[in-house]
Amino acid sequence: MIKKFFFVLMVVVVFTATIFPQYKSKPKNIILLIGDGFGLSQVSASVLSLKNDQFKKFHSIGLVNTCSADNLITDSAAGATAYATGYQTKNGRISIDVNGDKLETIIEIAQKKKMSTGIIATSSVTNATPAAFISHSVKRQYEFDIAEQIVKSKIDILFGAGTDFFLPKELGGKREDSKNLIDTMKILGYDYITEPDELNSKKLSKKTFGLFGGYSLPHADKRNYPLGLLTKAAINYLSNDKDGFFLMIEGSQIDWAAEQNDSDYLFAEISDFNSAIEEAFRFAEKDKNTLVIVTSDHDTGSAGITNFDKEKNQLILNWATKHHTANFVGIFSYGPSSNLFNGFLNNYEIGRKIINLINPLKKF
Repeated sequence: MIKKFFFVLMVVVVFTATIFPQYKSKPKNIILLIGDGFGLSQVSASVLSLKNDQFKKFHSIGLVNTCSADNLITDSAAGATAYATGYQTKNGRISIDVNGDKLETIIEIAQKKKMSTGIIATSSVTNATPAAFISHSVKRQYEFDIAEQIVKSKIDILFGAGTDFFLPKELGGKREDSKNLIDTMKILGYDYITEPDELNSKKLSKKTFGLFGGYSLPHADKRNYPLGLLTKAAINYLSNDKDGFFLMIEGSQIDWAAEQNDSDYLFAEISDFNSAIEEAFRFAEKDKNTLVIVTSDHDTGSAGITNFDKEKNQLILNWATKHHTANFVGIFSYGPSSNLFNGFLNNYEIGRKIINLINPLKKF
């Protein structure tokens, strides 16, 4: 009888090790933060310029190759698709593979596991990175259609901009079909907020979405609320789910600042992104069962830190380009299974690892 017991025990151990290779433990919750265009030079600038920089807290660190399926230099659509689905695709495609077929996303997989889900961005929620997690499109420019897909996505929390794509022209949007998708979401049972300040005093009690701009949130230094406020509100709601949650947060405008080679704009957005990381860290440190991952879809600008401006109290950056580059980006992780994201990784491998933490039986 004892021999039979130990034989069964050994089979269980081997089976578990096969399904969860290298996993020290499986997280209940996963928070993925993506700094769009946030290359290693921007990470360096963050660490060297912010007193409360969050990157200093990470001990699990790796490098990511960001190439797309058809280009040395990825765009945000293909870059985000790799993270959202575990597959490389062609530039411009939103969770559609190289053959034109739909790819199952992390959000869709998490929902099948009854997990709560959320998306936050400082761009329109129809923009490439958030769109890759909650829609499918052969062209990232099809944002009016992407908005309609988002309405049907069953996402629990959605914060960002996007009234351009959710409202008809007669109500201040840019839709020409007279559809009011905000009203549609209300009918589906969502609370709708228009002022982020509401989140300071309002505890979310049901599915909520908020659109705080037409195409983007105001620049970080021109609004009276940080990305961290949106992050905290989302986590407070999502963490009530006994089955866990997946939350993706994008610092969208880091990329735009780098494309403009605008250092003032960049430093403001980096600081704002740090506020979101801080809230994720604060929750994960207390919860003990949450994996936090911070990375980027690609580098933009390839900035060199060359000096310090004492008058502006700011690092001086010299930019190599106003475009995306193929430079590797960093990946920083904390919490259960963070060891999986050490070392050198291709972008699609990150998506696969996250997905397999949610559904170990998913095959690629």
